Order: sequence, then structure tokens, then C-alpha cells
Amino acid sequence: MNAPLLSVKDLRTVFDTRAGRVCAVDGVNVEVRRGECLGVVGESGSGKSVTFSSVMGLVRSPGRIDGGEITFDGRDLRKLSASEMRAVRGRDIAMTMQDALTALNPALTVGEQIAEVLEAHDETLPTGRGARQRAIRERSVEMLSLVGIPSAASRLSQYPHEFSGGMRQRIMIAIALACRPKLLIADEPTTALDVTIQAQVLELISDIRAKLGMSVVLITHDLGVVSGHCDRVMVMYAGQVVEEGLTRDVIGNPAHPYTKGLLGSIPRLALRGQPIKPIEGQVPDLIDLPPQCRFFSRCTLRKDVCKSLVSMHEAAPGHRARCVLVGKDS
Repeated sequence: MNAPLLSVKDLRTVFDTRAGRVCAVDGVNVEVRRGECLGVVGESGSGKSVTFSSVMGLVRSPGRIDGGEITFDGRDLRKLSASEMRAVRGRDIAMTMQDALTALNPALTVGEQIAEVLEAHDETLPTGRGARQRAIRERSVEMLSLVGIPSAASRLSQYPHEFSGGMRQRIMIAIALACRPKLLIADEPTTALDVTIQAQVLELISDIRAKLGMSVVLITHDLGVVSGHCDRVMVMYAGQVVEEGLTRDVIGNPAHPYTKGLLGSIPRLALRGQPIKPIEGQVPDLIDLPPQCRFFSRCTLRKDVCKSLVSMHEAAPGHRARCVLVGKDS
């Protein structure tokens, strides 16, 4: 079996605050295989974005990685120098942020922002100034065309505010893909977009993944988003992975009560007229975590046996969940 493109083992990321130490990521293990799309799901504050910001080396003070291993394409990222890590970002691993309007630089044209990435990371560009500029322009037009921006050549000179929300999201994807990375981390790529544009952006990511043969991590709070676009799914809660497996297994037969709650809160036409069932309660305080299953206070299936730390249990081959009731008649 081929080694995974990305392997994260026992990752722990903390933030030292005046109120205490926040354990945002606690013992996370994740693998991303070559050419696959992994969906990472969980409500706000579950540790999704911090996990992959840690992979990118983008956690800044007061945050820090407190332990664990991060291996990408056979290289230990935690042992790289700052300059070596900068070379990996953008060239081998790229990340799109949640809000394209704030992620893009309003003072630079779209063409200039794509050119920045190519200048920093593309070692195949010609050395001659004129030839180099022509190559950058051709690649920039190619990338905008790839993400479906019409009249790409004429739009290189436009600024982010001159595009719609959906177009800005496409531009941010084009910038991320400029050097054809091996892994694209898409952090909430459909945030603040209407349903039609959401579908277009997700289809775009799927199409480009197929064309370029790259791997994708799709971070979202919506299991419905990953159901038609991801090969595998990882569900996070309070800094931990609580369920993982093939998307069809996790969606079709969820093993963890939290995953069941997420699925139960999705509106369905077949249940028209029936109220949506929210997950009651709040996520535990990450400064003062309970000495038991972290979903205990919100779980409708909780039992005395749940009043202890819980490890991952196998629900089926390749499908695991952090619940002592997995595989038992609950």
C-alpha cells in the first residue's frame, strides 16, 4: 500500500492565554491519501482549521504546536527551517481561506496576486525579464480560465472588489493552484455564498482535483456538503477526532452520537413539516476540559461507562468512532 501524502500523528496545538491554556487540537491523527478528497467536519471551535493551519506552519503566538508528527510526502515538516517551510507552502501545499474578500489583497490586481505566487515558488519560469513576464501572464490567464473566469486575459488588471463573491472564491482557488500543489486545503470554501454558487465552487474543486490529480482537504461544518464530494470524512469535536471513515459509511451508518446529531440537524424534504432537531447544550470549555467523554453533557445516549476518557473504537473495517457504545446495543 502506498504511503499517504500527508500523515499527522498525535498532533497537539495549544494557545497560552491569560485565562489559561486552550487545547485547540488534542491528539489528532489524520491521513490524506494521494488523489483523494478528505472532508473535515465539525461545528465552530472544534479544531478543524487549527489542525490544518498547524500542518501549514501558520500557527502564531500565543499558539504553538505542543507535540506530534507532521509528515508530508516523506518529509518531516516540523524539522524544516522557516525558509524551507515557506517553500513548501504555495508550491506543494496550498490553502484557501474562509472569506475571499478579506484573504485577497484589495490594493493589488488579481494578476499581481497570482504573479506573486509564481515568482516565489515556480522554479520553471524563464530567467530573462521579458520572457519571465510573458510566462507569468500566460500562466495567470491559464489559471483564471481553469477556474471558470470569463475573459481571463482582460480581467487580470481588475481588483478583488470588482468581482462577485463567487468569482472571488474562484480567484482565490486560482492563486492557490498557480504552482499546481500536491495538496489543496479548502477551508470553508462556500462560506457566505448562495446555494447555487456553493454547488458551482464545490464542483469546480472536484473537477480541478480530477484534472490535476491532487489531494484535497475540504473543511466544513456541514456534512451535507461533503456527502457528494469527499471520499472519506473525519468528524471533529472539542479538539478531537470523534469519527472517521468512508463518507458512505459515516453518512449512511453514523457511529458517534455527535455525528448522528449533525445529520439530524440537516433539513430534509422527506421530513417536511417536522421540526429540525438541534444538538442541545454547548461545546465544553477548552481551558477546563472534562475528565470524560467530551460529548458527555450533550449526549442523549450517555451512560455511567461514558464517565471516563474514551479512545477510538472500530465500528466496521475502516470506520472508527470515539464512543464506548460503538458495536454495542445502545
